[in-house]
Formats: sequence, structure tokens, C-alpha cells
Amino acid sequence: MGRLLLPVVWIAWGLSYPLMSWSLEAIDLFSGRLVIMPISGLILLAFGVWSGAPALPDRGQWGQLALTGLFNMGLFQIFLISGIATLGPSRTPIIIYTMPTWSSLFAAFLLKERITPRIALSLVLSLAAVGIVVSQETAARAAPVGTLLTLLAAISFGIGTVLTKRDSLKGDPAINAAWQLILGAVPVVPVWLFFAHGAYFRPEHVRGIVALVWLMLVSNVLAYYCWFRVLRVLSTSVASLTTLVVPCVGFGSSALLVGGKVTWLDGAALGLIVAAVSLALFNRPAKT
Repeated sequence: MGRLLLPVVWIAWGLSYPLMSWSLEAIDLFSGRLVIMPISGLILLAFGVWSGAPALPDRGQWGQLALTGLFNMGLFQIFLISGIATLGPSRTPIIIYTMPTWSSLFAAFLLKERITPRIALSLVLSLAAVGIVVSQETAARAAPVGTLLTLLAAISFGIGTVLTKRDSLKGDPAINAAWQLILGAVPVVPVWLFFAHGAYFRPEHVRGIVALVWLMLVSNVLAYYCWFRVLRVLSTSVASLTTLVVPCVGFGSSALLVGGKVTWLDGAALGLIVAAVSLALFNRPAKT
């Protein structure tokens, strides 16, 4: 069942990159995060309660939820938005999806997952793809801070993925995802306050509002609902590597919706990503 949910995650997260640029017509980046994260969390919470799950997790899980929410949602969003603002959104998805490398490495230390030859080759292919893309991006050389921030976002989400798998939170995944979104929005507040002078909201821009709603309902509510179920049935390394399909969707949708330029080198990078994902999906679970 987990594998069947993966295409939903790929499409939901892949389309979020071009649609994020549309959303900027209506709302600035950090204000958009503070709208999307808590509202998405409340929607997931309502859905979980409607499905019969208790709204509040066990008392002993609050610390785990806060920690995973910090890395999965809070720090990830802060570094991602800062990276996009500094580096630009064109090839940010590829740098973000070095995440499997970090999650696999942290999983080896924290979960004692063995890095099989297939997983190791998948990691090499994914990093080669990233290298191809970054080598084309002059902004990556001119704005090392933006590149570093984007890599920190990838590392943060990788750590959050491993912590989610390690802690094996009990209860409904929708409830757990909801509280991670809500708690993860807390550290975004001081960052928003720092950049508040540039905040804006322009509801007359219909396309921007539509994109904002998509980011909320599909890229967050639906995607996280599926993602936390995927993590329950797949190993951390495999689950993380399969998300390398996302930049493929991001590139294609950007070319169609935003007019992003895709070169033959991008095609080569995406080919490496598809190969990496194929190796991961057909990897036999390693004994630990």
C-alpha cells in the first residue's frame, strides 16, 4: 500500500515548486508558510478526528512530535524559503533532493540500517545528478550562501525522516503529521518577524490564491498524509530515495507552467535520478 501512495507524493511535491512562484503573486514566502503550515495542520487534525482518532497524542509523544516537527517542518521550511530567496527557485529542487543521502547516512547511525550496494549506488547516482545540475547554475557559484541554506534544508528533512522512523510514533499518521505541522510553524514566527517589513498579501491575484490553496491542500495535507504512511512500510533509505522522482516532476511542470529552461544536461541528471529511484524501489530490505 505504501508504494501505491508514492506517486501522489511525487506529484504533490513536484508541482509545489512552480506553484510556489505563482503563489508569490498573492503572498510573500514567509507569510505563505505561516498561512500554509498551521492551516494544513488543522485540516489534517480534523480529518484524523473525523476518522475516529483522538485529537491529542499520548502524553509521552509530545517531545518526539516537537523534535520531528522542528526538523521535518520548521527548520526545513526556514532553510528552504531562505535558500529560494537567495539562490532562486529554478533548480532548488535538485539540491533539496540530496536529502536521501543525508537520511541514509543518519539512518545508518541512528537506525542501524545497513547501506546495501544498491542503496550505495543509488546515492552515488543521485549525487552525480545534483552535481550536473549545480554545475550549470551560475547562481550556485555566485551565491554560496543560498546553496548552503538549501543544503541545510535537505539535511534537516533527512534528519526529520530518520527521527520519524526511529521514534515510530503511535497513533494515526494524520494526527502525528498535523501536530508536526502546527508545532513546526512555531520557529518560523521569529524569522517572519525579522522579514516582516517585506510582507504582503494581494488577494486580487487569483492565480496566486489558487496556487496557495493547492500548496495547502495538496502539497501539505494530502502529501504529508501519504508520506507518513509510506514511512511506516518502507525503510528510511528506500522511502527517501524514491522522492528523487519529485525533481523530475518539478522540472517538467516548471517548463510547462512557468517556462523554466530545461537543457540536455538536465535530462541527463533526471535520467540518473530515475535510475537511482529504480534501484531503491527494487532493493531487497536489508537485515539489521
